[in-house]
Amino acid sequence: MKRLALLLSILAIAMFAACGEQADEGTPTPIEDTDEAAMVEVTITNGLEMWEIYFILIDPSDAAWGEDRLGTDILAPGESFTLEIEEGTWDMMVTDEDGDTYTLWQVEIGAEGYEWNVTLDDLDSGWEEDELIEPKIIETGEGSTFITIVNDLQGWDIFYVYVDAADEPWGEDRLGSELLYQDDELIVWVDPGAYDIMVEDEDGDTYTLWGVEVDAAGFDWYVTLDDLDSMMDDVEYVGVSLDTGDGIAPVTIVNTLGGWDIYYVYVDPSDGPWGDDRLGSEILTEASDITIWVDPGTYDMKVEDVDGDTYTLWGIEVDENGYAWAVTLEDMD
Repeated sequence: MKRLALLLSILAIAMFAACGEQADEGTPTPIEDTDEAAMVEVTITNGLEMWEIYFILIDPSDAAWGEDRLGTDILAPGESFTLEIEEGTWDMMVTDEDGDTYTLWQVEIGAEGYEWNVTLDDLDSGWEEDELIEPKIIETGEGSTFITIVNDLQGWDIFYVYVDAADEPWGEDRLGSELLYQDDELIVWVDPGAYDIMVEDEDGDTYTLWGVEVDAAGFDWYVTLDDLDSMMDDVEYVGVSLDTGDGIAPVTIVNTLGGWDIYYVYVDPSDGPWGDDRLGSEILTEASDITIWVDPGTYDMKVEDVDGDTYTLWGIEVDENGYAWAVTLEDMD
């Protein structure tokens, strides 16, 4: 009887263990939350006027910069680039054709997405965002009055500064081994009189004022991109006039782009496609003009410069008196 009772006990224990294993195997496994974060659109538009965008980086603010989002594409002025990312906090940086960067930090992107029209006002200053650098003031020269030159070129450093009497040739660089970064200023002490002033930036572009009268009150010059010298400065140049076409109404186009040659000229009826280039093998250099003879009517006009930039007028009414267009940089598409 003891042996039988022992066997029954062992059998009961084995059955209980088996039932326990089956119960464990049958216990449902918690289902992981597989819901993905909502995706939203971010659109970046090139509002840099004349500079193309070569790289776009968009990455979470708590992570390092990742790969370029543009790939092999280039974002021309006026074009936009759109991608989808998760809602959250992101850093964004674009780089233009000159290698200049434009950065937004810790942008909160919600369900409505985000749009960034990149302009020159977004240009990075050249130092880290959290590092405060006070503009420096440099003084040089001798005299009873002064000429102050302030770098307001929005990112381009000034490498050379020349201040010389208007009746004298250019002398020595007043900066020496120094550079003028954004908002830095140079004070040149001089005697009252007439002076020529020229600065040269990191790209070799020059900005010049001629015959500035400096009295006891001094003179301040905030150098901006609007002060950029024309490529034709210091060159005595006489433009040429070209003539083409059949008709009784003259359309005259003059190159006043300040140094950029015009390679192509189109003048065609507004209700038709663009036709042949009116310049042919010619080039419209600074101060040159071309007259295209057409019949009275409504015309579209377009020119393209040496850099591939276009300038377009639409729906111009041309009567027997003709039409004249002096193309300027303000006409750029």
